[in-house]
Amino acid sequence: MKQVTIFLFISMLALMSCHDVKIGYLNVENAEYYPDTIVIPSKLVTAEENPKKNDQIRIDNNAPWVTNIISGLLGTESLQYEFVSVKALEGGNADLFAKEIVVRGCGQMQLPLKPAAPKGRYLVTLRVSNDGYSAILQDVFTFIIE
Repeated sequence: MKQVTIFLFISMLALMSCHDVKIGYLNVENAEYYPDTIVIPSKLVTAEENPKKNDQIRIDNNAPWVTNIISGLLGTESLQYEFVSVKALEGGNADLFAKEIVVRGCGQMQLPLKPAAPKGRYLVTLRVSNDGYSAILQDVFTFIIE
């Protein structure tokens, strides 16, 4: 009888310890961009207008405005980044802005050299996810179109 009791106890322990455990993790507590703002001027300065401080190379290459990659984010690879929403402040147009923004790997975002969105302040919210986990990064970056 003692052996049967011990066998049942060990069997119950084994069954209780068997459950699905999610593999991996996602920690966005310290996720941030540095710097967290890009100011896009309304008028680009050519080399003829100011040889010392100009946007001629950007103009010649039609180079978009690009953020740095996001830092402080920890998680099991592969991480996917997705545009969720944008808030338009100070006269901006969120719908136009949302059509132009592109999110790339490592959370890098870009806007065209001359965005169609009007002057304003735009706060971008992203979603980061991996296998089994997802988090929203609310108002994580600011674009200012002057």
